[in-house]
Amino acid sequence: MDRAGEQVLGTTVSTPAAFYAGRSPVDERAGSTTDGERGDRAQVLRTGPVGVAYVPATARADSREIELEGFSVSGATKARDYNSSRSNKPSSEWWAGPDDDIVDDDDDADGILDVELELLGHVVTAQDAVERRAPDEAKRALDAFIDDTETALRPKLDNCGTGVCETVRENSDIREQGVRIARRAIADANWAAAVRELAGVEEIVLGDVERLDDVLVERRPGRPRFIDVIEYLRGTPTVGERFTVCLPDASLPGDLGSLAEELTLDRVLAYFAPSHEPDGRRTPFSDRYGTRGIEYDDEGCVRLDGPVSLHRDIACQTILSAELDTYRTENRAIVGFATEGGAVVSGAPALADTDGKRVFLVADDVTGEIILGEDRDMVMPGSADDGSVSATLVCPVAVTPADCPCPLPGLFYVRRIVRDDQLVFAGGWILDEGALYEDSVTLLFDEGPTEVASVTPDDIESDDFDDRVVEGFSRDRSRYGSAIGSARVQGTEMNKAELIEAMASHALTQTDGGRKGLNAVNVKVLGRQGADDDGDEGPTYVSATAVDAPLVHLAGAGTRSPDENIGLLSRGIDKKDIRRGM
Repeated sequence: MDRAGEQVLGTTVSTPAAFYAGRSPVDERAGSTTDGERGDRAQVLRTGPVGVAYVPATARADSREIELEGFSVSGATKARDYNSSRSNKPSSEWWAGPDDDIVDDDDDADGILDVELELLGHVVTAQDAVERRAPDEAKRALDAFIDDTETALRPKLDNCGTGVCETVRENSDIREQGVRIARRAIADANWAAAVRELAGVEEIVLGDVERLDDVLVERRPGRPRFIDVIEYLRGTPTVGERFTVCLPDASLPGDLGSLAEELTLDRVLAYFAPSHEPDGRRTPFSDRYGTRGIEYDDEGCVRLDGPVSLHRDIACQTILSAELDTYRTENRAIVGFATEGGAVVSGAPALADTDGKRVFLVADDVTGEIILGEDRDMVMPGSADDGSVSATLVCPVAVTPADCPCPLPGLFYVRRIVRDDQLVFAGGWILDEGALYEDSVTLLFDEGPTEVASVTPDDIESDDFDDRVVEGFSRDRSRYGSAIGSARVQGTEMNKAELIEAMASHALTQTDGGRKGLNAVNVKVLGRQGADDDGDEGPTYVSATAVDAPLVHLAGAGTRSPDENIGLLSRGIDKKDIRRGM
């Protein structure tokens, strides 16, 4: 402990914190599955291996440098065969940057690709129905395939004279024949033949998607190849990450305020999701918000003016394994709705009635959530008298996971907690399914201040560590931890409490206010009514996670070395009972 430094800065020590992984849901009525398993109702995805690192900051005072203890914890969430569990049409409209000149050429390759993606959705829907032995659903999907081929695809191909269009036209005849054969096989309950024919049709469609990708990428090199997106999501894709960064709640030398005042949420965003532009990195969203005092050096690392500098892992955006970019988010924004005792936010097309690009939520367990637009003063308001929890920032990002060949649409979120003379920044990103697929939505729920279980070395070494952690929470939902819940449901099922419970968010739908908030998402994000419509609207694919997910924070700052703190928290994370289901 730096006693001289503490006399100048107030405190220089901290301890690491990690998101609580959570217990697996045990309510069988919710239809939940074990982690990673595919089910008709819901699956729960949890953070995988977690890394803990020492990331000290440096404060400069009286011609000397003072080390401020800092810790980062991060981990990725992966899914298995993610794409096949979503049989709806992939979307091709999310990726553009503000300077992209998107003009259709005479051959309308964009429009043809869009139809091809629609056809791919029909094929996958039929394959899923065949797997479940649901002949009526399979026939509807195949009829839609034939109808879209004849009424949507071929008219576009008739106006296109390129060699690629001619190949797609020839393949469309072969595919339609295969679909008709599969339809007859389904009528005869010859499931093996249907599986074989549909696999052949799918292979041809994917080949045509790849041909059109090649044409469009040649014209616009920054454009992602959708065949790469499809193939990546069919493997074991990274669908989200969570992180924490813990630093001392230090005062800065002289009259320069505090580290908390220096690290406002818009500045924190600059450390995680800069704008990756053709001529280099700029502050988020092409410096749209004028984040003062932040520049990037030739390596893309933050260069911060002032008496404090953060560790290279933070400054160079390497805490997360994925690269986050706010430049290619022109077509996405954030929409949010207050619910009774909480809020729900989601990504939405930028042309919709959205709340902005960079939206702030203020959590308050007394007055409920207040959703603030992007024009809000960037001062971080507190939710309690002690200002212990800040606003939560939510914004769209383009995400390139370390093992992915192309960017994907995502939602970034981060909030700040002040406790035990420490600043804890807790956040992450999750795939924005509403941008990836039609009739899909990713929901971020927030009920109030983050619950934090303070643990000691004795707790970690005990045989009932998980029970001790859960005892530190007052909110029932906190026991589900930081899981991502994912489900395929009918539109009317989206508001059922047992579904959201399986996705670790059940408390938000217990009231009329909660149902109205979710129904607003149905209308504004999905473009349809949900709660009061008894009609068959087809499936909606929903993924959900909590931005207020609970934390486990190691107690005893200043009583151990950084290496001892890392070892203790790592042992706690690795204990079998707290890692249940990971």
